[in-house]
Amino acid sequence: MHVLLMISLLVAEIPHHLYSSFCQRETVDSVYNECVAEAAAEFGRDSEAGTCYLMADWAYGVSLLELSQFYLDKALNTEISDEVLRADCLSLGSAVARLKGDLTAAIRYAEECLEIDRNTGIEDNLSSSLNNIAGLYMTYGDPESARKYIDEALEIEQKLGRSGYLAVRYGVASEIYLHLGLHDQALAFVNKAFELDSLDNRTEKVAVRRSQKAEVLMQIGQVREAEKQLAMAVPVFRKSNNLNSLAISLVQIAEIRLKDGRLQDAENAFNECVDVCLTSGNIYIESRAREGLWSMYKDSAPAMALTHLERYVELKDRLVSEDANEQMQSFNVKYETLKKEQTIHMQKQRLRWSLLCLALLFALLILACVIVVLKIKAAKAVERKNAVLVQANIDKERLLALAKKDIPADVSSEIEDIATRHVEFPQIHLTAREKEIAQMCAQGLLSKEIADQLGISPRTVETHKNNLFKKLGINNTVELMRYMQMTSTSLKR
Repeated sequence: MHVLLMISLLVAEIPHHLYSSFCQRETVDSVYNECVAEAAAEFGRDSEAGTCYLMADWAYGVSLLELSQFYLDKALNTEISDEVLRADCLSLGSAVARLKGDLTAAIRYAEECLEIDRNTGIEDNLSSSLNNIAGLYMTYGDPESARKYIDEALEIEQKLGRSGYLAVRYGVASEIYLHLGLHDQALAFVNKAFELDSLDNRTEKVAVRRSQKAEVLMQIGQVREAEKQLAMAVPVFRKSNNLNSLAISLVQIAEIRLKDGRLQDAENAFNECVDVCLTSGNIYIESRAREGLWSMYKDSAPAMALTHLERYVELKDRLVSEDANEQMQSFNVKYETLKKEQTIHMQKQRLRWSLLCLALLFALLILACVIVVLKIKAAKAVERKNAVLVQANIDKERLLALAKKDIPADVSSEIEDIATRHVEFPQIHLTAREKEIAQMCAQGLLSKEIADQLGISPRTVETHKNNLFKKLGINNTVELMRYMQMTSTSLKR
């Protein structure tokens, strides 16, 4: 019930002058119902602001800038918990304000939007913000600054691989590079955009690319080809009611006809462009059309020329106001500062990672050295143990041989006892099963043969053998056999 009431109130609040022949109240009601349903599903508790945003976006899409501004004001004056939604509203608000010639508001919206997008780290949103700011600097007449922003946006979109958005960025880049006098690069960018939109059958976007391409062609003297591209674009804009793109194409056509001396045709195109701009609220293109009409009439109809000149000056003053100039300069400084801070931050991050990697490498090196030292010590210990066992076995054999000589029986018995005790190795504890397997290995039996005799698996035999190797400090079965030969008496016990 609350949502329905909100709908009725917001629709009823729309001033009559915001409607047009393209937008009747019934149309707004229908679109609004659709937006409410979509906002409820997409934005949750921010559905009221979401509905207004969707309506503003729709109105912008049909070139009704005042109506779009009406809904944006409603959205931005509503408490919004979702930062991404707020950034979307600000981005759209900046675009609307730019076309309306309110650069002060456009910059304010863009600055807040960019801050949110950098904080959230959502790259696709950041790309849109940068694209919008590039457009602002183009409106302001600063293509050099615009280039920085569009180049960063292009870098993001090339990484993301979003065909439609990449085409838009290429289109804006074409306009910027054209104003920088880099005609070849401008043409290359717009051709890339045209190709991407053509592949995906984006009819209206293809028409926009034709208009952008025509601008480049006009600058490099291919006027006939430019006029051909515009002739294909204009019907698309008329059919879709894309007033902003239509106004741009009409002023381009008028300028071509003026250069050709087709004054009446030029006048018709300029006047239609002005009418479209007055409907949509796009003062940026209107100022360009007024300039064209002034240049047409300044010699033949001074009074009429003066009227258009006064309007042109009024619009240009709005576009390049002192406040806007200060804001643009301040914004540029903030951007450069932020980029430097980001660069420094990234350098610090890389330094930290480098130091961490060096520390890790050093630790691994120390660990490797420790392991090598321990292995060397273990090997020497085994060598010493084996040497002791060998010597002990030699001593045993000598004593046993001595015991067999012609000496009293009690002495012989004591010597034999000493010999057998001399070779015991009490530090090594073997389980009964390990001793059993060790003795069978000493007899030359294979693991499978041992397993069959003991009724266990060969894998179990191998496990016992590995345990024997570790305990005795030997590496293989041959060494085990040698060891058993030297210590057979001890193991029997």
